[in-house]
Amino acid sequence: MAIAGERFAGESRALGELRGSVSRPIGNPLIGLGSVQFEAFASTGAGEGEGGVRARLMIPFLRVGVGVDRSFVEPQTRWFLSVVRPMRRGGLFSDGSVVRLDVAPGADLAVSLGIEKPFQRRIPPGRARPVRDHVPLSASRVEPAPVPPSAAVRAALSEARRHAAWIGKLTVPWLDHRSANLAGSEAAVLAQIASLRTELSAVDASGARRPRLMEDEVRSFHRAIERAFAGALERPLDGSATVPAMLAAGVAAEARAVLLDEVLIPYDRLLGQVKDKDTTHDFARRARGLFLQWLHVDSRVPAAAVEPVLGVFISLLDIVEENRATIAADWRDSRFVWLPLQYALRPEEHDTQVELDAIVERATGAHFTEGNSLAYVINEQAQFQFARMVRAARDYHVLWVHDFRGVDDGGDPDEQSYRQVLASYLRAMTERVRAYDSTGTFPTYLILLDEWFASWRQARIWMTLLEDPLRHEVKLPRGYGEWERTLRDAQDSLRAAVADSRLLQAQRVQYGDRWLHDLVKVHVNTTNAAEWSFWSRRLAGALAMPDNFLRDHRKIAFYDITEADPYRGEAMFSGAGIGENYSNLSWEDRSLLVRGPAALHLKGAARELLLEQGIPADELPWVLRPLPRAADYDARVRTEAERTRSMHRAVGVHSANGYGQKDVNVVKAVLYTLMPPGSVIKVPDSLWNTPFWAAALAGCALRGGRVLVIAPSLANSPVTAFGSLQHAYELLWRLIAVSRGLEPELAERGGLLRAGLYSSELDVTDIVGKVKAVRQSFTEHAWLRELFAFPPTVYAELDTLIARYQDLLVPTLANDFEAERNPKLHLKANLIASREAWTFMARPEWAQMSDEFMTQRIAQSQDRHRAVWVLDSIADATLTINDAPTRAWHDGLSANERERVVFYTLIGSHNHNARSIVTDGEVALVVSGWPSVIPYLDLIAIVGQTRWPTDFAELAALLPPQSAFERWVAHRFRLIF
Repeated sequence: MAIAGERFAGESRALGELRGSVSRPIGNPLIGLGSVQFEAFASTGAGEGEGGVRARLMIPFLRVGVGVDRSFVEPQTRWFLSVVRPMRRGGLFSDGSVVRLDVAPGADLAVSLGIEKPFQRRIPPGRARPVRDHVPLSASRVEPAPVPPSAAVRAALSEARRHAAWIGKLTVPWLDHRSANLAGSEAAVLAQIASLRTELSAVDASGARRPRLMEDEVRSFHRAIERAFAGALERPLDGSATVPAMLAAGVAAEARAVLLDEVLIPYDRLLGQVKDKDTTHDFARRARGLFLQWLHVDSRVPAAAVEPVLGVFISLLDIVEENRATIAADWRDSRFVWLPLQYALRPEEHDTQVELDAIVERATGAHFTEGNSLAYVINEQAQFQFARMVRAARDYHVLWVHDFRGVDDGGDPDEQSYRQVLASYLRAMTERVRAYDSTGTFPTYLILLDEWFASWRQARIWMTLLEDPLRHEVKLPRGYGEWERTLRDAQDSLRAAVADSRLLQAQRVQYGDRWLHDLVKVHVNTTNAAEWSFWSRRLAGALAMPDNFLRDHRKIAFYDITEADPYRGEAMFSGAGIGENYSNLSWEDRSLLVRGPAALHLKGAARELLLEQGIPADELPWVLRPLPRAADYDARVRTEAERTRSMHRAVGVHSANGYGQKDVNVVKAVLYTLMPPGSVIKVPDSLWNTPFWAAALAGCALRGGRVLVIAPSLANSPVTAFGSLQHAYELLWRLIAVSRGLEPELAERGGLLRAGLYSSELDVTDIVGKVKAVRQSFTEHAWLRELFAFPPTVYAELDTLIARYQDLLVPTLANDFEAERNPKLHLKANLIASREAWTFMARPEWAQMSDEFMTQRIAQSQDRHRAVWVLDSIADATLTINDAPTRAWHDGLSANERERVVFYTLIGSHNHNARSIVTDGEVALVVSGWPSVIPYLDLIAIVGQTRWPTDFAELAALLPPQSAFERWVAHRFRLIF
């Protein structure tokens, strides 16, 4: 409806107008380059009524349009311009409604201002996105308390401030110069590195220079805080020498605990989110209250000392806030501010698996579970596993994926998707219908598909068929008649099975055809549909951007998971979607299969997604609704974990789509910033372009960690967007600059920072070629030999393996999905090990385990055609390697060494790009402890196919920088690429 004013025949008049319209997008509805609208209107004013029709072409992205209307009462045709604004996120009334202004210029000027509200939407408008694009915080300061006037207290606090500043610098050193002027940006980074190099040394009391070490800074910081508390306690206790020291240690311990739980962790959980009025004050007020309560109720602090001790604690809170402000000023974006947890943790409190697991749990609210069975899935095996899980489902199956391709890169119907529809879904539905008379149940098949990719890749070709397999008639382009025939045959088999089922036919009579068609189908839920009432200025500065550009990037499949049985059903966390590009000989990707309690959370996560998308709670699928856990659920997990040592600790974590909680970020930040010196972190990723992650890993290296960052070269990149490529070049340039510019400082701390570019021409199934590449790479690079420390027998055995399989032919098919020759690095993995854990790399058993790995992987490659084309049962679908050497090594360690053996493996959909840290929905399975030797063996092959440039010219040859204009665009929209 609208209020209109117009001037007609020299007279002005006001009108009230009621409108009804239909619209249809042009192209991808999420991009919003065009939408056609047809509208009927009726208006009245001054006792007169009229009506007419309008046609309007809108550009939703610009929120403007142009149209023409025709009045029935006073025949005339007028052009008009339209501007629409939602006025607030979610619409004027939080229901998708927008304010619309129409102006028809000319002698008979007409202006109308009205409100439009969408109806007949699949997803209720105004509900599918978060109302806020930020986290609101308060700038209201903490109520002060007097700091003791003691000179010793003030000196201790002053010293603590100095050490706190250095802890901040060494945790995530700022490396984010964002100038689009490449030369100027690089010069600024080099200046920053030079400044850091100067400051990485300190002068001791004798005037000698010594390395500034993170552990020294942390211990000195906590000693200074403890002295400050001791000073606050001294006068009330009449100068007693022992009681204040003992009491001060207890007070400092409680202060650290409150600071960690109430300030640092709550603030750091917001990593990747915009903090409005960015401060720690909200958290500090609660911390103050809890600490004050402890002082009065549970401490042994005399009443007279409560205020001075509280004053020291508030000073500690102020120190944290001062450093937050400094970090925020450097990064100029509250999304990338990480407060060091070392402000509350001493080095010995985060150097064991148990301690780090507990910190991850406290930081995310997710909990590791024991008793999980894991299997590592490589490349083409993921497509087979997707199909196997669909056919294995008896209660339900959920495919939660961002990409189920309707067409391939050439615009033709996608063959891998066709085969999944034919051999997985239609086959599974037919089998379950045939069993229906004996089981009385038919699985609920669900697909959760992000609309951005569904529209872009025309997923409707297959989704329409899956939603109505009993009636839909597939129409494919010319040349695909055989596909149409096989699909019709499969549908005929399904229809015949339905007709032959006595139970289904009896129920059909009772419940009707609609019930039958709602039962025998796949329920496709397109998430994050186009919604033009949600806009934000958080992505591109002053330019408002629609939430339509935010995507759910998660890739998960699971079936039959239930609270009744921890080992019923299974899940797969993957980097792959459904399509030819995920199946060809040039696609490097990884997945993890999990059976056990770590998979149970997926049922709730899918339920929450549907609720967020506007599905009413009473319409949720029954199979996803929560059930009470079986009484013996935990007992069964304990029994299974004790029965076999091959069970693992694991937890699944998510980053919400859009502006919500980003727990995947939090896990990575905790591990990158807290792993003890000597740890090794290997991070191969297809998208490396976020300076924050580079800075966090550079900080790890400066604390004595050994870090390998691996990104694809241009020829091996699955991403061709110029913005992503430019940011990747700049990030790797920074890492090489740090490695070169701080080489002596890294060496004296035992640190290593290497940025590599995966650069290979090997088919992903060329196992022998990969072993050769490993052998050559380790021969060329002494630092790799030193890092892995394999004994000479391992290299000799690798030579033997190469000779044994030298003449083996890697099977290829003439019609294999072969888009490009060069392999594409698409995996998203983190392999993390403490110094004590990494010593296993020096064991001679790696030779035998490499032999087992090669033998099984070659067998998989030989059966590749069944995994990719037939999607049928195959031998060696998962790899299994005898882990007895691992157990023997672990059992032979002392109790203290075993505590400090720390392993983490993260695999999922998460990248190290700006979208992943800020906007996209992501998932990761975090495995705690030694999962198996397989991912470590497998990732060595990636290391072997990587070039390790030591100068910027070599980097530019492998990953060229973009043009000046492209750099400007990339920086202008840096959070979108």
